[in-house]
Amino acid sequence: MGFCSILGRKEFPDFESEKIVMPNFFYDLNLDQVVEEILDKQRLYDLRKYYFFKPEAEDIPYRIDVLKDMEASKSLFQKIVDFSLAMRKVRKHLDNMKDSDLEIQRQKWNLDAAYYYVNVVKKLYSDLEEENLGSEGFQGFFEWLKIYTTSEPFLRLCNDTERQMQLFHEMKFNIHIMRDRVIIKPGYLEEDYCKQVLDTFEEESEVDHIYQKNPFGSFALSSLEIAVLELLQKPYAHVFDELAVFHSTHQDYISDVLTRFEEESQFYIAFCLYKNEMQEMNFHFCYPEVQAGEDFYIRSCYDLALAKKNSLRKKEVIFNDGIYRPGEKFFVVTGPNQGGKTTFARALGQSVYLAFMGLMVPCKQARLPVFDGIYTHFASEESMETGAGKLKEELTRLNHMMNTVTNHSFVIINEIFTSATSYDAYIMGKKTINYFMDKDCLGVYVTHIYELTKDDHRIVSLVAALLSEHSNIRTFRIERRPADGKSYANSIVEKYHMTYEDIKERIKR
Repeated sequence: MGFCSILGRKEFPDFESEKIVMPNFFYDLNLDQVVEEILDKQRLYDLRKYYFFKPEAEDIPYRIDVLKDMEASKSLFQKIVDFSLAMRKVRKHLDNMKDSDLEIQRQKWNLDAAYYYVNVVKKLYSDLEEENLGSEGFQGFFEWLKIYTTSEPFLRLCNDTERQMQLFHEMKFNIHIMRDRVIIKPGYLEEDYCKQVLDTFEEESEVDHIYQKNPFGSFALSSLEIAVLELLQKPYAHVFDELAVFHSTHQDYISDVLTRFEEESQFYIAFCLYKNEMQEMNFHFCYPEVQAGEDFYIRSCYDLALAKKNSLRKKEVIFNDGIYRPGEKFFVVTGPNQGGKTTFARALGQSVYLAFMGLMVPCKQARLPVFDGIYTHFASEESMETGAGKLKEELTRLNHMMNTVTNHSFVIINEIFTSATSYDAYIMGKKTINYFMDKDCLGVYVTHIYELTKDDHRIVSLVAALLSEHSNIRTFRIERRPADGKSYANSIVEKYHMTYEDIKERIKR
């Protein structure tokens, strides 16, 4: 099968613009901020569909290998960037052609665009020929490019473009400016007076050789340029006749494959620019191992959005591990408020997302199963529009999740059922976790109900740690150990000023 896409073995679907909507889980996981930063790196391209829609499972290693090629060779990365810049110049010329009112100028814009295009393509081929391409994606594209550059239509475009440009290069004229008239003649001046003036003033003068001026160089032609064009069409009729033939013969010559490659390569370029910026701030990334099975191992992960904010504020960023052992299905994360529980859940979700997009992940090591989607449920406020209470809103959303997940989904549930009594929250939480575990999902459940960590070998108890047993100072480290609820109780007592000392003081008053 021939080359289709640098993003996968099949052509990437062309989604309608109104359907390109940011997935809901982006907002819960801070991915809306992360992906917007990535997209900002290449705003001239609409890359939303490449980041909002997940690839097929087989395309994940395909993308990782392409990214490795671009990461391993700075020269390859720069060559793809240069190719993109040159292709934008080609399209600019074609846009000028469409916007011009003068037929001859439209024809010349088309010729210039073709000239740039053939040279861009030939340069890209020679550039890639110098690289040691290891990925299936780049190798397939190079083979396609090799066939394309030797194809009869492309060679004919090259020859016709070169001939036409040579004709214009040979076309010269001079202008005699007199008191009462201007005379334009084809040919060379016997003596170049303009050059003599320039030589006299050297770099201090910006005088142009007016007789060599390109009458097609600017978008809006002056009256003099239009007059020159009209006069030159007689002595150089064959040049303009051939230009008209070229224009009618060579239309829509830009390859759809090259256009698609240019746009799709921005998916990698934008991510690399973002990643490089984060690495300059001393944040690590790694290539994930994504394979069938339930092996889930993430070491030293962090929340990208929060990490950048903390770094700018000169605040320390804490890294945590997320590791499932055989038979384990759900992390139940407990501990004090603002102890890093939600940040940990988001960090895991971001790593899972970037891994199944075929990109590097924000951790030191990642080994993950092939997930078909991420499903999140974070606590919500009461809806003023529907009039539904907070608990009803949460149950409605939870019902939709339960009817949508598969046994290859990753589930993140954060601080729900807080409006219910502790007993009811425990019962509903237990049923919720059991449902997703029975569906064979892997996931995270962030809660203050520490009893949810007990009596099921499939559940892993993780606790947001404090500096010491008698301290309320958060370390923001997530530890794998049994939950006891003490740190949470102490935190709540302090929050509402219900400590022994607080009560004694109020009684005295």
